[in-house]
Amino acid sequence: MAESALRVSTVTWLVPHYPWGDDEISGIFHRTQARALERLGVRVAVSAPIPWVPPLLPSLRRRWRRYADAPRWERDGTIEIRRPRYLSLPGEPLWARPDRLLAGAALRDESLWRGVPLLHAHFAVPQGLAALEIHRRIGIPYVLTVHGYDLNSWPDARPEGRRLLESALQGAAAVVAVSDALADRVKELSGIDAVSLPLGVDVSGLAALGLSRAEARRRCGLPEDRVVALFLSRLAPHKGVREFVDAIVDGEGDVVGVVAGDGDLAGYRADDSRETGRLKYVGAQDRMGVVAHLSAADMIVLPSRSEGLPTVLVEAGVIGTPVIASRVGGIPQLLGGDRGTLLDDLDVTTIRRAILSVAAHPAEAASAARRLQAHVAAEFDVDRNAVRLMDLYAAAIRGDRPGVA
Repeated sequence: MAESALRVSTVTWLVPHYPWGDDEISGIFHRTQARALERLGVRVAVSAPIPWVPPLLPSLRRRWRRYADAPRWERDGTIEIRRPRYLSLPGEPLWARPDRLLAGAALRDESLWRGVPLLHAHFAVPQGLAALEIHRRIGIPYVLTVHGYDLNSWPDARPEGRRLLESALQGAAAVVAVSDALADRVKELSGIDAVSLPLGVDVSGLAALGLSRAEARRRCGLPEDRVVALFLSRLAPHKGVREFVDAIVDGEGDVVGVVAGDGDLAGYRADDSRETGRLKYVGAQDRMGVVAHLSAADMIVLPSRSEGLPTVLVEAGVIGTPVIASRVGGIPQLLGGDRGTLLDDLDVTTIRRAILSVAAHPAEAASAARRLQAHVAAEFDVDRNAVRLMDLYAAAIRGDRPGVA
């Protein structure tokens, strides 16, 4: 560990989600990295402000029920998590400045800020904008990690907010991007040199949970004699879940498509008579469920239109699952060097051909998966990357803006 890193003993995080008992998936990559810092002796305090839910709304929508049920305070080892409520208008329109409301909610808990030398915000909007507001109010410097949607889609969807986004990037003591492609995007938007540093995954912990293919299929209720293609992500249109399902239901070959996750497109084409025996929705999965499905699958398919660097593909690398994914964000960096199959087009025909090709050439797919496994072990181990993050924290506290790593 670098000597400078040893002096960083405490940090406050500002995040959109941190896992809890009834929602173990949202923000799981935050928990993985926070626990790695904890192992290095850093006291991490987490502020995850969530919208205040008026009475009756929890009975109408699952998302609002989750907000209402989320504990306001809890501990994860030595990590302290606070979830203050703030007033949020539906859709969080920019004119309502949700970042200022979020910052106000976080600052209400003085214990999160007493004696803390640094704030680390995840996602440029609204958390990065809130971090800038906190910096202006109490003077604490902040590090900002950008993840993908916040830079790849948000500026196009809300061009009137680009100036605010630039101010959040430029006000940070350091900007971290989870891939080289995203670091380039930071430079394009703000002129800032970002540090390219993946969040990392718990390589040894995940590897220890891996199952044999036969055992995993028994646990997941999947047939032993069929090719299994897995989609594991949020079930949103930009993730390509429709295209994946269409490729399975309308395709050829003896392929079972398993869709794991939650979202508005859950159940898409589940009642189509042509899907009989070819499509299985399994809902959101906890950590062991993710590992079991990755161990059971012959491939994972993620035909997203926009990404930063999907954690699930890194996890697939640890488990040794062959990967088919779109050529967007940090995915080409992950799968380069023939470590997986990159989709140049995201139409149903291209996706179907890629699935059938992996199914027809299992030895080649397994060889690519082994290359990915070695690459992930070398570059994406969360404990190794936490040491680098500690050094970045120390530089930020000193006022040294780092360049591209």
